[in-house]
Amino acid sequence: MKNQPDIYRNNIVKVFSLLAGASMMLGAMDVTAHGYVSSPKGRAVACRDDGPSPERPTNAACKAAYAAGNASIYEPWSINVIGADNNHQALIPDGKLCSAGHGDFGGLDLARNDWPATQVSAGPRTFIWTNTAQHRTTYFRYYITKQGFNPLQPLKWSDLEQIHQSGRAGNEATSTHVVTLPARTGRHIVYSVWQRDKADAPEGFYQCVDVIYSPDNNSSSSVASNSSNSSATTTSRSSSSIPDSACGNLLPWNANTQYNARQEVTHNGRRYSANYWTQGNNPAETSGQYNYWSDMGPCSETASSQSSVNVVSSSRSSVSSVVASRSSSSAPVSGSCTSPVFVSGTSYAAGTLVQNSGSEYRCTVGGWCTLGGAAYSPGTGWAWTQAWTLVRSCQ
Repeated sequence: MKNQPDIYRNNIVKVFSLLAGASMMLGAMDVTAHGYVSSPKGRAVACRDDGPSPERPTNAACKAAYAAGNASIYEPWSINVIGADNNHQALIPDGKLCSAGHGDFGGLDLARNDWPATQVSAGPRTFIWTNTAQHRTTYFRYYITKQGFNPLQPLKWSDLEQIHQSGRAGNEATSTHVVTLPARTGRHIVYSVWQRDKADAPEGFYQCVDVIYSPDNNSSSSVASNSSNSSATTTSRSSSSIPDSACGNLLPWNANTQYNARQEVTHNGRRYSANYWTQGNNPAETSGQYNYWSDMGPCSETASSQSSVNVVSSSRSSVSSVVASRSSSSAPVSGSCTSPVFVSGTSYAAGTLVQNSGSEYRCTVGGWCTLGGAAYSPGTGWAWTQAWTLVRSCQ
């Protein structure tokens, strides 16, 4: 080596430097690449997919976000807090929820009413996390902004109401949750948190999902009117709405077709998004973070939601029959609520409504709702908020 010209030695050094840099980059990508809400599309993914390229969005809010600094179009899976350990509110300040406080994702926090949004209605709705790196899960948690939320003001923790929490899960490529959306009007934000199992690493991941409620599918009696907010959201409805279907009008994958990055197809009942140029690579066999395709989850949102409705309906029927046979040990139905009285030990599915101690509650974690008892009885158990959401007073 000593007898080689200086230029030769310099080239060798450069090669080793590049290899070392590539190794470090791959390590960094593995650390920061984890997951995002792919259906309905989270804000980061919606802007990434909005235009002909991530750097050329067509939506006005996505353009403003890119100008303000929005690296999430390149890595929507990296909106995280490494040591969250369930301390989300303490670690993410108000006004920074959509970026999780990351300065290079700050464009996501712009307070606007024209972000790309999915039309929804009150009731069961399927949400899918695509996990580009798979980790054990403590929970997936979902919040939604309260009625009267003003999208032109920065999003704060106090704007949110928790509506769902999943149980523990193992390593999953996609995580699917049927979340019961409460009645709302106008534009809202669903905020989802993925908390990793502490045994892996106490890391949290965060996603803002913009939604617009369909005006003809919500009970006006259960939603307080807010005319100023309604007028602000009506003007931005049609131009930025995402179809209410996981696969929409996507074409089936064809082995003879050439696909470019971010083109989406359906295959065997699932939705896939191309990571690179590809032809002839079966999505079911070549999906993954560094493979040709990303698995975006099942197409059957409607079927999943209908299944959930049937489960909830069946659960309510079974609860009613149990209540009838055990009325001597149950509190009487009271006030304006028509849901059955809670009976500890009865099987409850997520989304089931019951009343207890003068109020009505919605089950968010079926297993814990079923346990009931001193810990999880709605409104009275010492940990009831982990299993139920307060809907209203029955008085």
